[in-house]
Amino acid sequence: MTNASLSRLILVFLAFVVILYGAYVRLTDAGLGCPDWPGCYGKLVVSELDDPNFSFAPGTDYGKAYREMVHRYLAGILGLGILVLFIHYWVNESKRTLFSSETILLPMVLFQAFLGLLTVTMLLKPLIVTGHLIGGFLTLSLLWWSFLRNNFELAHELSIPPYYRPLIIFCLAILSVQIFLGGWTSTNYAALACTDLPKCQGVLVPELNLKEAFTLWRGVGQNFEYGVLDSVSRTTIHFVHRLWAVITVIAIISLLLYTLIACGRKFRLIAFGVLGILIVQVGLGVTNILANLPLYVAVAHNGVAALLLLGLLTMYFMTVRMSNKEI
Repeated sequence: MTNASLSRLILVFLAFVVILYGAYVRLTDAGLGCPDWPGCYGKLVVSELDDPNFSFAPGTDYGKAYREMVHRYLAGILGLGILVLFIHYWVNESKRTLFSSETILLPMVLFQAFLGLLTVTMLLKPLIVTGHLIGGFLTLSLLWWSFLRNNFELAHELSIPPYYRPLIIFCLAILSVQIFLGGWTSTNYAALACTDLPKCQGVLVPELNLKEAFTLWRGVGQNFEYGVLDSVSRTTIHFVHRLWAVITVIAIISLLLYTLIACGRKFRLIAFGVLGILIVQVGLGVTNILANLPLYVAVAHNGVAALLLLGLLTMYFMTVRMSNKEI
């Protein structure tokens, strides 16, 4: 593996860590641990919070401030790494394009920083926080695509089964909706709205309020920490996330079965890996419901969702590479 490939892989790992730690910050209610941005109570170095002459506002959780700043440090390091990748690409690549993953990554990470600012200043508005989560997944995906593009060659003469690539795109779309719903469930504090399975609050289909549950934009100035929705709306969000999970599992299993039947050995190996990830993800989701959202299980649920996305993205990459397209 070349130094360029290793650096890309390190950035992929760091982006994955940022997603995991971001989930940890969110699930420990530390998103407003620092009420200002980019510093924390006016301090850029978290150790300065240990100054005996420095005093927090009454009721401030010292640990939450630390967790939030560590998340910002990790994201900042990732951003610097992406800047270096951008410069290296435009200086050394012979075939440069504005639509390459290396080029898109820089404005993406800048937009992520802006969403981080809005997360604090708009008091954890669900749409902003969910967008921040999705931006993290997109950043990870672009870094993984950059790594794949620079490391793997496949035999172009291998055939791709009919409708295989559209089926992968369909599954990626289904999974993307599920990731959004997962973020929406978390940011609206709806993960514990149903604690039984397969029923929800003792019935197969609970009382629902789709309009209120999926009102994306609410008033400015309202503090959304711990959620503002009523019980019915939170139940609706949870139930839709659970229902879409079933659709996601059916779609991905259909893709994997088609892969095992119609594709070659390399695709089948990837399919078995994706199947293993899917089984783990379903198990984590069920555990979250039945065990009342254990912290590290919930964090892992975010991480495994990211791995599932990368697995499907790898399958799509292979179809593009085999068709001898520039990517």
